[in-house]
Amino acid sequence: MQIQQRLSLEVKVGLFIITGIGLLVFFLFAIGDFSTYFQPGYELRVTFESANGIGRGSPVQYAGVEVGKVESLRLLYPDGAPAPHVEISIKLPRQIKIRSTDEASISTFGLLGEKYLEIRPGTGEGEFLTPGQTLLGKPPVSTERIIERSSEVLTELKQTLEGVNSLVGDPEARVFLKETLQEARDATRQWKLLGERLNTALSNSQAGEGSVGKLLFDDDLYLRVVAFVEDVRAHPWKLLARPKSDK
Repeated sequence: MQIQQRLSLEVKVGLFIITGIGLLVFFLFAIGDFSTYFQPGYELRVTFESANGIGRGSPVQYAGVEVGKVESLRLLYPDGAPAPHVEISIKLPRQIKIRSTDEASISTFGLLGEKYLEIRPGTGEGEFLTPGQTLLGKPPVSTERIIERSSEVLTELKQTLEGVNSLVGDPEARVFLKETLQEARDATRQWKLLGERLNTALSNSQAGEGSVGKLLFDDDLYLRVVAFVEDVRAHPWKLLARPKSDK
């Protein structure tokens, strides 16, 4: 009886240990995504002038979708190159086809997030790369350079604001700005009145009112003007002849 109880206890302990190990393996695969190492795929190489923070295990995205991981990195020394290049080996699923015209670059999740290798589909005219071939990557943009440039822009903006503050703080400048704004308002008011008068004149002309309106819309007056012009063309000497005065 005691032997059976002891065997039963050992079986329970063994099952508990096996279950714990199984859960541990499951969480390791889920968190570390180790399952991608056992998926069938092929290897490609991508060369950059600088790795710019990319490392082994970094994600690889194609058209915005994560499709693989970075397997390894190594330095290359091309003949005639002033500096070494970085060759990045990546593993991709077999259904992902990369063309020679696709664009590879190193990007960041957010401004200071994790680095990843991004491949964007190109024109679709290049040949498909076979396992082991190399894709040329675009030079990466340094995050430090972006931060430095942003700091320069903020410094320039600060200097501009200081100049505006000093200008506004000067009493003479305030008077000048006030007079300029007043003149601008007066000019705007005058242009507004002129526009209203033009609108009124056009409305009256379209209604046949006023000299311009009668000239444009009065058929009898229009015919008289046409007849006068034709008469002057036929007898231009009438413009020089003086009418006889009545005695």
